Amino acid sequence: MKARPLIVSDCDGVLLHFIAPFVDYLREVHGLTLRMDSFALTGNVKQADGTPVPASAFPPLLDGFFADWMHNQHPIAGAADALGLLARECDVVVLTNIAGHHADRRTTELARVGMPYRVIGNQGGKGAPLRKLLDEFQPSETIFIDDLPPNHASVATHAPHVHRLHMVAEAEVRHLIPAAPDAHARHDDWPAMLSHIETILKGKTP
Repeated sequence: MKARPLIVSDCDGVLLHFIAPFVDYLREVHGLTLRMDSFALTGNVKQADGTPVPASAFPPLLDGFFADWMHNQHPIAGAADALGLLARECDVVVLTNIAGHHADRRTTELARVGMPYRVIGNQGGKGAPLRKLLDEFQPSETIFIDDLPPNHASVATHAPHVHRLHMVAEAEVRHLIPAAPDAHARHDDWPAMLSHIETILKGKTP
């Protein structure tokens, strides 16, 4: 069987909105606020008196969001249509930094909004799990999409030949994240991203 291209995409901030529903979750469930003064969730979650929530309290808040609020995450504009077009000729895998026990729920939620793709839960850098996917699929071309610069650095270390595309689709944090130095290009909307990927798949240099 002829090898197909492989698209490996992040989820939060690339396929699904995270910031707005997380703000709603913190307010409605815990009476907390989130102020994006910097691109770091820890330290920006505030109690009613304005003091930061202790760093030790943040992981349970995030786990509770994914356990109870994931159904309130809405798709990024154009994501489902773009991946649907790409999936005609490519394999698509969602590599997302969530605890493994949330991966099945995320698979269900993505399928519900038109993105029925395999989901892999991960913690930390994405280079090593991407390397495993390359060994599994043996793709003709691989494209990695993520919003966090450290993940591009990780992939560049483990699989330098992979084409790395930086995307920050949520306007709330776009100004806080500089272009990833280890990415080949950045596009913050799916029409531009799709055009770039199609150019790569045609064997051209964008």
